[in-house]
Amino acid sequence: MHITAEKIKEAAEALESTELKSFMFQEPTAGPLTRRRRSSRSTGRSRRSTRGTRRSTRGTRRSTRGTRRSTRRSTRRSTRGTRRSTRGTRRSTRRSTRGTRRSTRRSTRGTRRSTRRSTRRSTRRSRRSTRRSRRSRRSTRRSRRSRRSTRRSRRSTRRSTRRSRRSTRRSRRSTRRSTRRSRRSTRRSRRSTRRSRRSTRRS
Repeated sequence: MHITAEKIKEAAEALESTELKSFMFQEPTAGPLTRRRRSSRSTGRSRRSTRGTRRSTRGTRRSTRGTRRSTRRSTRRSTRGTRRSTRGTRRSTRRSTRGTRRSTRRSTRGTRRSTRRSTRRSTRRSRRSTRRSRRSRRSTRRSRRSRRSTRRSRRSTRRSTRRSRRSTRRSRRSTRRSTRRSRRSTRRSRRSTRRSRRSTRRS
């Protein structure tokens, strides 16, 4: 609402026409200086002018509120649309980048696996061929007698190791028993010496 010179004049006239001016310059104990004029034409005019100004101010306030609301709604809708469009573009770019990454990973994995398999197969074949050649040579060199002799020697070595282990266990047990007996004998000798000393002291 814009305040203009005409509106200020109308407000001043309305104040002058009313009884507020006479009431301001009145003493507290004295009565009213001027009589009330209820049925005067000036009061009716002033009231009508004030009502019109009030109505105009209300209308302007409502119109400004409506324009503000509409502008806020339009700005909110535009911002939402821009956010949604940016989200969609971001998602599409992320999906495209993920798809490209997966495709590149798969292609690299496939090439790596194929190279590994080819290298493994070639190495396995070479190892098998070398093993076969060695076996054929050994089989021609060795005979069945040599194999039997190797088996017997292995058995004899196993038996000897078992016997040596048993003998070591027995020797350990015997040493433990001898140490226990010696400890017991030393304890008994100490007790006997203590008793003899006590008897000599008492006598």
